[in-house]
Amino acid sequence: MSQLSSKDRAKLPKSAFAYVDSRGRRRLPIHDESHVRNALARFTKVAFEDEAARERARKRLLAAAKKYGIVPIGFMTGQLQAQMSEAAAGRFVIELGQVGTPGELERRLRTALRDPTLSVLHWSDSAAVYLDGAGRPAALPPDGADRAVTLLERQGQPMTALVHDRAVLDNPDLVKTVTAAVRLAVENERLRGQVEAQVSEVRSLPTGSVTFLLTDIEGSTDLLQRLGDRYAPLLAEIRAIIRGSVSRAEGREVDARADEFFAVFDRAPRALEAALSIERTVQGRAWPDGVEVKVRIGIHRGRPTLTDAGYVGLAVHTVARICSAAHGGQILLSAAARDAVGRSRPAGIRFRGLGSHRLRGLRESQALFQVEAADLPARFPALRTQTDDSGT
Repeated sequence: MSQLSSKDRAKLPKSAFAYVDSRGRRRLPIHDESHVRNALARFTKVAFEDEAARERARKRLLAAAKKYGIVPIGFMTGQLQAQMSEAAAGRFVIELGQVGTPGELERRLRTALRDPTLSVLHWSDSAAVYLDGAGRPAALPPDGADRAVTLLERQGQPMTALVHDRAVLDNPDLVKTVTAAVRLAVENERLRGQVEAQVSEVRSLPTGSVTFLLTDIEGSTDLLQRLGDRYAPLLAEIRAIIRGSVSRAEGREVDARADEFFAVFDRAPRALEAALSIERTVQGRAWPDGVEVKVRIGIHRGRPTLTDAGYVGLAVHTVARICSAAHGGQILLSAAARDAVGRSRPAGIRFRGLGSHRLRGLRESQALFQVEAADLPARFPALRTQTDDSGT
């Protein structure tokens, strides 16, 4: 078959090509017998815009073959195999959603791509290499090797590598379908791993009688409006202060959302220690644009129920209501938390009774106490609750 020059190609009408894409690019010339035979051999290597375009090109190519008396047995066999492979790939997409282990994923890929030596490698950020199923570092084959590599990325970063026979690439549509299924399976496995890790972390939280600490930033909406894009770094710095104080006091973070931070402690004195550290650090910090940052803190001790989703129970609601009753810079304790601290409170720390208060959504009144220290503010407006008696 003589090579078709660009000049000769330009002279041919569109009808002389089996495939003309939406941009007018002409592929698979079929104007003579030799080019029809070549088009039959190259058909599976062309990337069609969609299945409809592929089907139109197939029909035109078969019509041209009939015109020149060509019986395309190999072409028809290949098309039948491709259809069977695509059907298998469709089933494979569904099956991958049920894959339970990396080894099972590799076995199913070997079947779908008809390569018994295929291997699946997963990228390790910590080791900066691909790892095989046994967790061992694995090098990718070099360019030109007998083995080919299909790389899958997530947000531009390495994720998974499929090392397989080069013959697999002869069916690009099958490879495209299968790799899309692999990407979905790997992403699902990653999400399952994250969920399982979170559940495992939750299950390790303390149970029984625990002390909750909840913080909230007063006037956060005003701070956001004033600082704009600079509010996010400020919030990150406040959270770093809170996390550091909680960690040093042997507490555990339970949740952090918006401008709230929820932590738990085995021992009430540790929760008080963390609260004092938070207030002292926040109030001693110079904030951007001279803004004043105030954090209110509520502390309560109770016996919540620990589920896979976290803590539930009256104690969780109670600490939230105590925190919302406070003002920025103020630390409030329930009577249960005060009693749990007992004589373990640090030197110079006093608990001033603020009376019994009805907190929104709670049936029983709560006796509240303000934590006082020489280096912390002591005067605040009335609590943001409805007082039950004259003790406030």
